[in-house]
Amino acid sequence: MYKILCMLFIVSSLTTFFSIAKETMNNHMKQKQGGQFLAKDKLGTPVIVQWSKTNIMSPDFANAMKEMWPLARGAYAPVEMDFLKAFPEVVGKELYFKPFEPLFQNGVANVDWAATQTAMESILEGHFVFDPAQLSEQVVAMFANDSCFLVTVKEQETGTPLGFITFLMRANYAAGEVKVMSFAVQTSHQKRGLGKLLMGSIFKIAPKTKRIFLATRVTNNAALHAYASWGFVTDDKPILDHAFNLEHWSFMEYKAEQSDILQNIAQELYLVS
Repeated sequence: MYKILCMLFIVSSLTTFFSIAKETMNNHMKQKQGGQFLAKDKLGTPVIVQWSKTNIMSPDFANAMKEMWPLARGAYAPVEMDFLKAFPEVVGKELYFKPFEPLFQNGVANVDWAATQTAMESILEGHFVFDPAQLSEQVVAMFANDSCFLVTVKEQETGTPLGFITFLMRANYAAGEVKVMSFAVQTSHQKRGLGKLLMGSIFKIAPKTKRIFLATRVTNNAALHAYASWGFVTDDKPILDHAFNLEHWSFMEYKAEQSDILQNIAQELYLVS
């Protein structure tokens, strides 16, 4: 009888121990706000993939986006300029392109494209360099319950940023749905597989991801080809958080149940801290 009681005590103690350990581990995972992984590019060069969880309205996120702006400018401006040259009729029709109206008033043939490039970069800068304190209460409330993640890929030796991705989990999305908001790789470091590493990092950071969706200009053929090679397909019913001209954007989605390409990439990222 004594032995049985001792065994029951041991089993009960072990059960309590593992229960506490499991709860502690779960709480740790819930509270974790960032970390970094070691990975390699296509050539085998080591890189660091660093991530942080934040909120779009936080000063930390604003500061990070300001730091990423020079990199984003090199990636986004050419895409928007290619689109504008392919669809110049948007000037005078869409509010986003209103600042270009003075430059287009004498016809497309007489546009000063250098000045247009400067104007384009100024508009884009407003998306990356902003002061959260100046945003309206309505905008702040709109994103208050959302989680935003910033991931950067850096040279291991120098810590130089080579690319970044931001993705959003909104309170009104279904569980496991992730929206890519911004995504860029420094032009001089493309073809190294860094973009694929960044996209795959979503599954490393958020393993329960079921669907990733994004949008890019219809003229951005390089990105569309890359996304398709990573397992993205056309999204026929996109979630539209704000107004889009559907003729000028391509919407794509990645479903974890239909592809494992990005999940396999996630396995190539090794935890550093």
